[in-house]
Amino acid sequence: MNDFQPIEARPAPNQAVGFVAWLRNNLFSSIANSIVTLLVMGVLAYYIPQFIDWAFISANWQGTSEDACVKEGACWVFVNAWSYQFFYGSYPAEEVWRINLTIVLLIVVIIASFTLPRHIRLKVSIGAWLLLPIVGIAILDGSWLGLEQVSTDLWGGFTLNVFMAAASIIVAFPFSFLWALGRRSQMPFIRSVSIIFIEFFRGVPVLSLFFMGSVMLPLFFAEGTNVDKLIRVWLVLIFFMSGYMAEVFRGGFQAVPGGQYEAADSIGLSYWQKILLIILPQVIKISMPNILATFVMLFKNTTFLLIIGIPEVVQTLQTALSNSYWLGGHALEGYLFVFLVFWASCFSMSVMARRIEHKMNTDKRD
Repeated sequence: MNDFQPIEARPAPNQAVGFVAWLRNNLFSSIANSIVTLLVMGVLAYYIPQFIDWAFISANWQGTSEDACVKEGACWVFVNAWSYQFFYGSYPAEEVWRINLTIVLLIVVIIASFTLPRHIRLKVSIGAWLLLPIVGIAILDGSWLGLEQVSTDLWGGFTLNVFMAAASIIVAFPFSFLWALGRRSQMPFIRSVSIIFIEFFRGVPVLSLFFMGSVMLPLFFAEGTNVDKLIRVWLVLIFFMSGYMAEVFRGGFQAVPGGQYEAADSIGLSYWQKILLIILPQVIKISMPNILATFVMLFKNTTFLLIIGIPEVVQTLQTALSNSYWLGGHALEGYLFVFLVFWASCFSMSVMARRIEHKMNTDKRD
């Protein structure tokens, strides 16, 4: 007689029962939770249909002036009419290809950092990232390349937010790495200077730094010296970012096991060979979530440039709202549009951060 009996097939779990159990355990686990859940559902059921009707069904989509906003819903005509200024500021329309080219170069460098062959990826990516701010300034200004010069007073819009954030973090990256090393140095002078620098730029509000860069810094220049306002603010952003990133790197250095330093010393590597070849890749891998979070913070802080009159996207929006031809009160549409643009950008950065973390994860291999 065969001792092996067939095993009865286990019935497939009922997904509906599982969903009901999840609702009971998470949303209706107690009387208080049930009341809060019902209140939230009631609020959403009341406001979501109204928002959909305002934003889509009864919205005004076509037209070029205030007169086209005849329905009671959102006036997206306002956003459409000012879309060029929101993205490009006052940059000449016939030269806007320069901004588009700079954005394309940024995207190409990002893609190349993922797709280049592994044996040349690091060297080519580092060189491309470091050259990108210089190339971007040369293209946007134009005078360096024999093109018509476009003054920085005409730069603006959302592309200025992107350029300032990207150029600041690219230049700040090596500086912050050096400041983090300086803070860990055994030399008292270097360690003290690094600590003072880091704590100053981490402890002073960014708005105060912007005012210092735009108003106070020119007082220290020689008479007759004129440094562009946008360049001064860019330097402030670089130092501000360096202070925060230095602490991120310092945490990464402390997280690397001491055995890695000892192993690098045992095979006769010099100090910089040990740091650049052995320690730095591990530091970047450990610190990548915090690095991307710091970059998102800097990207959002570029909106503070409006306080000192830099025409980034929020400043441009405020200018549009005060225009005499658009006095219909379209602030909600304008700020909602800016919110969606920034949210989409920050969400894209988060997706890219997860991809980078997956690429750098050496603990698990598919």
